[in-house]
Amino acid sequence: MFKCKRWLGLVLCLVMSISMMLPVSAVDPLSTGFASFLIHANTTDSPEVNLHIKLYRRGSSGLFLADDAVRYDCRVNRAAGDPAFYIQPKADGVWVEVDYLTDLNGDGIYEMLDGEDRPVCDTMTATGELTAWTGTNATLKAGQTYLLTAKTLAQRGQEVLKARNTAGSGQTLPEAGAASPSAEGILYFVSLHYNSPTDKQEYVLSYYVRLYDSVIVPSDVPATAWYYGAVEYALEQGFFSGAGSDAFLPNGSVTRAQLAQILWRMGGSVQADKSAHFSDVSSGDWCYQAVNWCSQEGLMSGSGNKFLPTTPLTREQLALVLQQYAKRQGLDVAEGKSLSGFADGGSVSEWGRTAMEWAVSTGLLSGYENNTLRPINGIKRCELAAVLRTFCQTMLEPAQET
Repeated sequence: MFKCKRWLGLVLCLVMSISMMLPVSAVDPLSTGFASFLIHANTTDSPEVNLHIKLYRRGSSGLFLADDAVRYDCRVNRAAGDPAFYIQPKADGVWVEVDYLTDLNGDGIYEMLDGEDRPVCDTMTATGELTAWTGTNATLKAGQTYLLTAKTLAQRGQEVLKARNTAGSGQTLPEAGAASPSAEGILYFVSLHYNSPTDKQEYVLSYYVRLYDSVIVPSDVPATAWYYGAVEYALEQGFFSGAGSDAFLPNGSVTRAQLAQILWRMGGSVQADKSAHFSDVSSGDWCYQAVNWCSQEGLMSGSGNKFLPTTPLTREQLALVLQQYAKRQGLDVAEGKSLSGFADGGSVSEWGRTAMEWAVSTGLLSGYENNTLRPINGIKRCELAAVLRTFCQTMLEPAQET
């Protein structure tokens, strides 16, 4: 196991990496048919992503220094909902290694450690445990199935993350900072190895794995982003359905129709008693039921005979709609504090002032760094996710428990 092999192996996985289930068939079973890697989880996918990885090697001083970098496209196996990984060797002598690709400073560049003749990785035992590599590998038997749990991976990942971010740990990296990086950002590089007794060559099957609690969070929502937890919550609740293949578009705008759809889902997706008869929302539109229900419940109204479904939602409009929803649920929506402390507090529309005061007082909305509220600005998808999580967790859910 030499340094060139490990670094080259990371890149070669572009050719040898396999999808979610069985390895691709090959003529020579000793090359790609020596083992299979199966994933069992409530939700799985394997999108192609662009990875930027920086290699750190241990120098003569014992410190890890940046040595090389590479960027390429590959597939990442993502799993959510109590995932488990099953390894089935088809030949004796197979062993499993796990590298932890971290992103300590949240710049999108993963760190991988290589200790030259002392590789910095884990090896898997026959009982599914992960231990730091010490010079020998635990080999597995052909015909048996070995379990590697998400809990085991996550636990070791946390330990590795802490070591790389702690001064004097022996694995401290220059990217280490005072803030604790998120474990959700770890990318697990699982490799299955086999030394052929026939041609004396080492064959490797490689997989990138990312773990999620209950839902897969799209790749354009970084684990280090302030809104990561809010987006995860909103996806868990079914408020959002993403924006295409592996995309959430956190900075995208929110339309009135989209908010109506979210409120309708929050209300149980109940069919309205009658149509609201808006001229710009027809029975074939995806938001038809939601718009009718929101109109019926007094949550959202139109302008004249139009609902304006594609019009971007503003912050003060969101405040008013959520205040109406809170009233519908029987919650106290007493007037909040004055907005005079904000530089643009006087620019809030008269029809939305009480709602904005309530939203600010309850923590649903807050000001920006320059002490502005920006009431007529559009609301971003990531901001709406954060507002909805606060609204549900601090108001709706506690009310349901009483």
